[in-house]
Formats: sequence, C-alpha cells, structure tokens
Amino acid sequence: MGVVSFIHYGQAVRLDVFLSAKFSDKTRTFIKKLILNGAVEVNGEAVKKPAYLLKNGSSVVFNEPDPVKPGIKIFERDIDIIYEDEYIAAVNKPAGISSHPGKGNYDNTLVNILMGKISDLSGIGGVERPGIVHRLDKDTSGIMLIAKNDFAHNALAESFKNREIKKTYFAAVYGIITQKSGCIEGFIKRDAKSRVKMAMDKKETGKYCLTRFENIKQIRGAATLLKVLPETGRTHQIRVSLFETGYPIVGDKLYKRKDIESRYKSLNFVKRQMLHAYMLEFPHPANKEKIVLKAEFPDDMLWLLDDHDDKDALL
Repeated sequence: MGVVSFIHYGQAVRLDVFLSAKFSDKTRTFIKKLILNGAVEVNGEAVKKPAYLLKNGSSVVFNEPDPVKPGIKIFERDIDIIYEDEYIAAVNKPAGISSHPGKGNYDNTLVNILMGKISDLSGIGGVERPGIVHRLDKDTSGIMLIAKNDFAHNALAESFKNREIKKTYFAAVYGIITQKSGCIEGFIKRDAKSRVKMAMDKKETGKYCLTRFENIKQIRGAATLLKVLPETGRTHQIRVSLFETGYPIVGDKLYKRKDIESRYKSLNFVKRQMLHAYMLEFPHPANKEKIVLKAEFPDDMLWLLDDHDDKDALL
C-alpha cells in the first residue's frame, strides 16, 4: 500500500477509530501497532497515541510497511511445506530451530529458511518476523502457519485471538498416567526466580490457561504419550502445565525434575523435549472454509510409535 493520506472533516474522533474506518480489512490491533511504531503522522508530526483526537481539518498520513524488508540472511535448509496458496503457507518446523530472529541468533531461524522458500511474506511482524503469526518454542517441532500477505496475517491473528483455531499436540511425559483424559487449568505468569521460565498457580495473578489432554498409551513402562489440546495460547503453556502436575515432558531441559529423570534413566537418550505440534484446524482467512493440516512426526520422536501401531487411529 505504501503511503496514504487523508483529511478528517467533522467532529473530533480517535485516530485509531478513524483509520480503522478507512481500512475495513485491517484490525484495530494492527492499526494500533502501527500507530505505536510511529507509522502515522498528523499535521506533519508523528503521533504514537492511538487515542489521539483528530480535529476538523486534520491531515493524516498513514505509512504501511512493505510486505518484506531486506536485511535477513537466507538460511539454506530443506523444510517440509505442508500447504501453500496465495494467502498462507504451513510448514513442519524442525526442532532446534527458533521461529524468528532474536537476541543471539539472527541467521539460523525459521524466518531465514522461509526467505529462501516463499516469495511473499506479510510485513506486520516487522523486519525480523515476516510472515510469523504465531510461534513454537525452539525445541518444539511441528506445524506453523505462515501469512503471505497482511490481509491473511490479520485474519489469522483474529482467529487465534477468538480461539477459532484448534491445536493438537503430542507430548511424551515421564511416568505412567492411568486416567484416560484430564484438564489442567490455572493462571500462568513469569517465574519470579527466572526470567526464562513461566509458573502456574490457581490465583488470578497471571493469564488464564486451559489445557486438555487424552491418554494415548504407555511407553516402555517409563512414559506416557498424550494428545494435548490447549484451548488458550500462553507462553510455554503445555510444558509448564504438565510440569506443575508432576509429569514433565521427557527431555525438557527447562522444566525438569532431577528426581524424576533419575527414576527413568532408560529415557536418558532423549536429547530434546518430546513435544510436537501435530495438527491445526482453522477457517481459511479468505473463504472461511475449514482447513485441517497435519505435520508428520520427526525422526527423533518415532520411538514413541510402535511398528504395529495403527498410526491413523492412534493420532
């Protein structure tokens, strides 16, 4: 879109409300973010307050970022592109790869891979996060949706916000769980003792989270394979929820208990957390048709599945 200018005539109105009316295909959240980032000028000066009141005759200049900005190095690596059309793509992210560039790692991330595989990526996420609508932890494998334009990015963001996207994970946890299914809920917040960890309690001092799970099977008398259905999308939600219930994910280096790892030494061969984002069900951003996409298990998790398993029925 580039630069677009307007003149406001009439009674005073909030800047974000004015721009939302002008761009009906964009969310108020998206408009607010651009205002906060200095992309809007009023009467020749940058205004970073979404609630700024426009007066009669005010001139407004709106500068939308380009879909993809240069400066990100391409990381040549094969990746499984599960689905792609003109609006979105879906990939099976390998474990060990961060979702996007960040402190200490600007070259070997999913974004760097995507830059060499997909020609168009939305620009809402900024220079370092083109196309990224949601993320997976570095050592979590599985399906991720990618937005190829800002319309799709906004639509997917709204679907995530409104819980219209059903997520299915598989996790192997230490110990034997006998119950067939369960629900873990509480409030999640940053751990007071560690900036890189989250913590859960039943007090309303954090963000509400809800995680359902189904018991799939016992593994080697030392672990349980769970189908995990998070209904909210908090940072580290599945990992910290299972840890707090006494069944940490096998191989999780952050949420771990030495006593449990010592009890199940037969699982010491595992090098990373056994958590895989297996399936996403969501309305397509353009036509709202239901899309169901699955990401095959990576090689380092195949030990969880026996050769005689009916994988379709199991998963």
